[in-house]
Amino acid sequence: MSDKMINIAWMYPDTLFLHGERGNIMALVRYAMELGLTPHVRRIDLGTEDFDPMEYDIIFYGPGEISSFRAVMEDIAGYARPIAEYIASGKVLIATGTTMSLFGEKITRFSPDAEDGRGEVIDGLCMIPAESFEREYVYGNDLDIRAEYNGYSMELIGNQIQMTDIHFSESEGYQRFGSVIYGRGNNGTDGIEGVVHNNSLFTNMLGPMLICNPWLTVRILRTAAEIKGIEVEAQDPEYKLEIKSLGLKKKFIEEKQNNQEK
Repeated sequence: MSDKMINIAWMYPDTLFLHGERGNIMALVRYAMELGLTPHVRRIDLGTEDFDPMEYDIIFYGPGEISSFRAVMEDIAGYARPIAEYIASGKVLIATGTTMSLFGEKITRFSPDAEDGRGEVIDGLCMIPAESFEREYVYGNDLDIRAEYNGYSMELIGNQIQMTDIHFSESEGYQRFGSVIYGRGNNGTDGIEGVVHNNSLFTNMLGPMLICNPWLTVRILRTAAEIKGIEVEAQDPEYKLEIKSLGLKKKFIEEKQNNQEK
C-alpha cells in the first residue's frame, strides 16, 4: 500500500447525485495524482455496514433532493457519533448544495397549504449551527465569493441551485466559508456563503466547485495529507486555463450586473 494514499469516501452517490457534483470526486482524484498522492475512492451506499469514517482522509457528500433526506438520515444514524468525531478531529468533510442543510439543526419544508408556508420539520444532524427553510421556488444563478479555507484566502466562482434558505450565525469554531461578491449565498440577505468548522466545508457552491476552482481542491488535498502526516513535495499545478476561465466568468457576471442596473 502506498505511503501517499489518500482515502476518499464518496457518500451515497446514487442518492445524493444532483447537478453533476460527482465531478468533485474526479477533481480530487486528478489533483491528488498531480501532487504525487495516491487517491483511493470508495462508494458508501445506503446500507453499507463496514463504514468507519476515521479510516478516510476526505469524506464527500453531494447534493440531493430534500425528499431523500429521511433515508439518508436513517442510514447516518448508524454512525452519527463517529462522523461528529471525524469532524471534531480536524479531518476533511465536504458537503455541497442542499445537503449542507442536512448537517444543520433542522430543515423546515415548504407547505403551500400552510398560512406561513412552513410545513414538516426534519431534524438535522446538529453538526453546524444552522437552520434551513425550503423555498417555494428554486433559485439558480452564478455564485462569486471571497473564501477562506485553512488560512488561505481565494476567489471562487461556481453556481448555485438553491432549494433552502440557510440561516447561520458565526461563532467560535464556526466561520463563514466565504463572503458573497455576486449571488445569493446562504440566504440572499447577510452576505454569508457556507460554513467552515475545523477543516470541514459546507457550501451551496456547485460547478462542480472543485473542477472550477482547482486552487481550493489542492488546498483541501494538502490539508488532508498534512493531517495524515504525508509530506507533499510537489509544487502546486499551473492554473493558466482555470485562471483564464475565472476571468471570463467575472467579466460575464459584471456584464450581467450592468444590464440589471440599466
